Amino acid sequence: MSTRGFPTPWLVVEKSEGFCVEDADGAAVAWTYFSDDSDTRDVTGAMTRPEAQRIARAIAMIPEMRTIIARIQDGLTDTQDGED
Repeated sequence: MSTRGFPTPWLVVEKSEGFCVEDADGAAVAWTYFSDDSDTRDVTGAMTRPEAQRIARAIAMIPEMRTIIARIQDGLTDTQDGED
């Protein structure tokens, strides 16, 4: 069984009624959908354009945030190791 990767950077691309988070190869990682029509949002539960875009941008930041968190954790480990 092969492991599928999603190479960075992840980009947010606006499509018709949605935002697609794509990896560096153009593969879809996630979709967020919106509607500019309030009646449609009431019926479908779709997000507004700004809400969908904000969530897509947050998803696109995941690889970067994982790297930052790993570096912080490594720094904390290095600090704790030096206390002995």
